[in-house]
Amino acid sequence: MRISSLTGLRGVAAVAVMLYHIPHNPTFAAFEIPLFSRAYLCVDLFFVLSGFVISFGYYDRVVQHFSKASYGDFLINRVARVWPLHLVVALVFMLRILLNVSGEQPVALTTANVVANILMVQTWGWGTQALAGNSWSVSTELVAYLVYPLVAIMAFSRWAWLQAAIAVALLLLVAQSGLGSRGPLDVNDANTILPVLRCLAGFSLGVIAFRVAQRDWCKRWMGGWHSFEIVCAAIAFALLIPGGDVAVVLLFPLLVIACSYNGRTSRLIMANPVTFHLGVISYSIYLWHPLVRDVFARITGIAHRHGITQWDMVFVIAMLLATWLVCWVSYLLIEVQGHRLIKWMQQAAGRRAVALRAARQ
Repeated sequence: MRISSLTGLRGVAAVAVMLYHIPHNPTFAAFEIPLFSRAYLCVDLFFVLSGFVISFGYYDRVVQHFSKASYGDFLINRVARVWPLHLVVALVFMLRILLNVSGEQPVALTTANVVANILMVQTWGWGTQALAGNSWSVSTELVAYLVYPLVAIMAFSRWAWLQAAIAVALLLLVAQSGLGSRGPLDVNDANTILPVLRCLAGFSLGVIAFRVAQRDWCKRWMGGWHSFEIVCAAIAFALLIPGGDVAVVLLFPLLVIACSYNGRTSRLIMANPVTFHLGVISYSIYLWHPLVRDVFARITGIAHRHGITQWDMVFVIAMLLATWLVCWVSYLLIEVQGHRLIKWMQQAAGRRAVALRAARQ
């Protein structure tokens, strides 16, 4: 079951990341949009969303009625959701490196890098690198899935305030590390554990936000017509603060809570057919858009060498449409079918185990 406004919010965040990354290729440097200059923070929004949405779907089964079976089923469901596409994208980028498509490959195809990417553990702080750059955050989320019961137990205890304080401290630690690429929190260096800590901080805040959202006082205050607008305005103001990344991220739980109530304005903006569709395919958008961008940068470069220099906007529009088409197909053929395949394998293994137990009796 989806909360429509949260699905749309994920789509908006994925598109913001895409628009942020487009001018990172020098061919499209002229298309930099100042509004999205700090859209790397949308990755932190993904972390907060994950903590909230996973709690919405699994808190009762995995935490309140914890068992080895429920925890195992939770992990399989999460892996089935993210690993198939992650694997396909990693293999495609591996092929890209082997063929030397771009002329310069920042990631070496070492055994450690290949194995870590296949297992989705490439950004756990032991120096391996992500073959597909954006996949670093997917790798860190796997850590959050593994420790989710512990995070949720603390978030729903009287020590939730301490967990929130630790999350804030972790964000400050990451922001003060000096390793941010384009801003204090833009840290994804695989040589440190900081990306994992960044993820766990946002994820924890998302779980706490889910607890808070269940409270009547929160529903009264945040369920009104204008709560969504007020939070969006606060985030816009925080984005104007130089180096204010942590302040922005601390407002994300409020944004998620406001959207979770599916109020009038949030539904209008986040749950309309376009944003909802983008939310459904947001994971594919997040992982595929750098490759589509680079393909169109190569096409545009060829056009420039032949004296065609007035069609860059057309190439950008075509790139956006191609990204949408690739990601829609990717969602249908890789995400959906990959999830079904892993769940079928799980059920088949369960049937075999039952048959073996019956045969031994």
